Amino acid sequence: MKKTDGIFRRGAAMLICTLALPALLFTACSEKKEQTNAAANVPSTGDALYLQLKKQTEQNPRDSNAWYSLADLYYQNNLYDRAAQAYKKVVELKPADGYSWLKMGVSYDRLNKPREAVAAYEKAVKYMHDYPVAYNNLGVAYGKLGESAKEIAAFKKAVKLRKSYATARYNLGYAYLKKGDKKAALEQYKALMNIDEGVADSLMAKIKGGA
Repeated sequence: MKKTDGIFRRGAAMLICTLALPALLFTACSEKKEQTNAAANVPSTGDALYLQLKKQTEQNPRDSNAWYSLADLYYQNNLYDRAAQAYKKVVELKPADGYSWLKMGVSYDRLNKPREAVAAYEKAVKYMHDYPVAYNNLGVAYGKLGESAKEIAAFKKAVKLRKSYATARYNLGYAYLKKGDKKAALEQYKALMNIDEGVADSLMAKIKGGA
């Protein structure tokens, strides 16, 4: 049995993954308790690294690698607003950095700002047009805005790029179910049975219970 697909990384940076759960669609996985993005907050771990990276960005504001690492540190400490702003600094210096656009989108998603997340994800797929995770995340953000046609199109693109992408298939099936297309949802369930039975069972629970 294959595990649910969908992890992206850049070097030793933090991992962000897509999950499919019975009741919710996720673009990021994190078991940490979310903290308030208060202006006074600083990373609770790795303070020495935080101070080092802050110093680097102050001394050389054009150091995109330092901004990227700082953004990852903010994200790891649930400071999603600061993370989004730091990733924004990266793309100002390197506009074609798809991973930074992608992680910016995830940060906005954690802040429950789907419109900003969509804008970031649309940039991500522009520069990572063959990366299914970006399309899956874009689909989730579209869904939060109620744009079902774009939601489904994004999930279909993710599945086309990676046929074994269980998370995207679950999301696509659930998107069909929300539109009342139970037959299309069942097609995704059947495909999932050959990929990840656990995710397939989660989708079937939604189909039986209704959207």
